[in-house]
Amino acid sequence: MSAERELALLEARRCAAMIGADARTLSDIFADELIWTHASARVDGKASFLQALEKGSTRYLEIKRSDEQFRVHGDFAVVTGLAEMHVIVNADEKHLRNRYTNIWHHRDGAWVMIVWQSTTVSDPH
Repeated sequence: MSAERELALLEARRCAAMIGADARTLSDIFADELIWTHASARVDGKASFLQALEKGSTRYLEIKRSDEQFRVHGDFAVVTGLAEMHVIVNADEKHLRNRYTNIWHHRDGAWVMIVWQSTTVSDPH
């Protein structure tokens, strides 16, 4: 299987785990040193991101990805795309439309996500 195909499957698995609040799966996908920078500029590490998901203070209801590109550079990969998300954060329901970049690292025979960075995109409607 190509690295690009493997990463596409991991991205789908990551989103399904976020919607399902499956911290165990995300713990396997996320590197321990994960840095997750939200479009709001809030920054989470692996532990704080998973804790918010487990406690229910952040609930992902839907995630649609499009315009994805996968660029593999040796043991690193950069994924870019557009994510449209329906999420509840601290009881505040939000519909987000973000451009994102995430970085994956291939180590010990598996890809792990080390960085997420997103930027809000204005709604075209």
